[in-house]
Amino acid sequence: MTNFLKHILIIFLITGCQSLNNIGNNIGSTIGFIEEDPFAPTKIKTDYKNFLKSNWIKRNTNSFKFSELGKKRPAKNLFFASSGDRLFSIFDNLEVIDITTGETLKEVSINESVMSGVAAGYGVFVYVGENGEIFVNNIESGENRWSAKLNDQVLSPALITSRYILVQTSSDVLYVFNLSDGETVWSKKAQPSLLSIRGTSSPMLYEGLVFTSFSNGRLSANRITDGIQLWERPISVIKGSTELEKLKDSDSQAIAFEESVYAANFNGSLTRFNIRDGEKIFSVDLSTSKPLLMWRDTLLSSNTDDEIIQFDAINGNEKWRNSSFKYRKLSNLVIHDGNLLFGDYEGYIHKLNLQNGEILGISKSKLNSIKNIAVISNDLIIQDDLGSIEVLSIF
Repeated sequence: MTNFLKHILIIFLITGCQSLNNIGNNIGSTIGFIEEDPFAPTKIKTDYKNFLKSNWIKRNTNSFKFSELGKKRPAKNLFFASSGDRLFSIFDNLEVIDITTGETLKEVSINESVMSGVAAGYGVFVYVGENGEIFVNNIESGENRWSAKLNDQVLSPALITSRYILVQTSSDVLYVFNLSDGETVWSKKAQPSLLSIRGTSSPMLYEGLVFTSFSNGRLSANRITDGIQLWERPISVIKGSTELEKLKDSDSQAIAFEESVYAANFNGSLTRFNIRDGEKIFSVDLSTSKPLLMWRDTLLSSNTDDEIIQFDAINGNEKWRNSSFKYRKLSNLVIHDGNLLFGDYEGYIHKLNLQNGEILGISKSKLNSIKNIAVISNDLIIQDDLGSIEVLSIF
């Protein structure tokens, strides 16, 4: 009897262990999703055709600033500018670089921290210091033409026209300066948002009107000559009840075509307005803080999940969507030879067919997380989150 009981006990223990193991496996299968990050960057295939060749690279060794506590922090918002065959970017100082060779043609001493980057055009380059002072310098000589105190931070590029320089501050004030002497022509302050945690947009000039989107999620149209406001409209409607759901920052520069102007915002919509009276023509769901792009009769954007979407510019219908790059922290989008190009957080540059969103190519740069890209002729200029720049030939 004793041996019999021993055998029964052994069988029970073996069966119990197997049952517990099965239960554990079932529980693991049931709650396995907890271990997976739903916002993890999508893994990409790298066996597509290469389409870029590196020409030169310039590393930024001054991409960190010191905070009050003496701890390093990355510069908030870097961007470069180009004019003709020259590139303008902030390194230890502001450098004017030959795009073809990478040679530094001129170096302009900067005595203060620059919050973001530089804009260039019409014979001048413009940057804003961390203390809110705008500097306008001559491109040829590098000498300062004029400066003005804004007493506020500027996170987006200035808009330079043949007569004016337009700057939008982080507290939603739009300044319009005379290009030649820096006199303030007019300014506009928008009603501030109760909550704003993102950046700022840049103003856009079209047919004598300045279109500006603000952190309160509204788009305004003002005459460039005197600042008279023609209209101001919300880009989207408030859909949620919490403060985060009500966040409607518009960091995307508006884009205009014929009699329409398009604007988009975070947690909101892509909306088409009539230029003259601000009448809303259509509004479709889109959450983005990246610039819009127009190609033929379509609009392109990357949403906050890093999906690439093409919309019909006439009615707002979605034409295609590519979700292969979700959560890969994409750069802005650019167009070259009928293809769409953009970078990601691993330094990859991707090429899509504009007709259908199909992936055509992938190239690996020598940079870190790519934030800004631009096309000049057959060259692609890219900038990473540390401010380093690489120029590549497109083939």
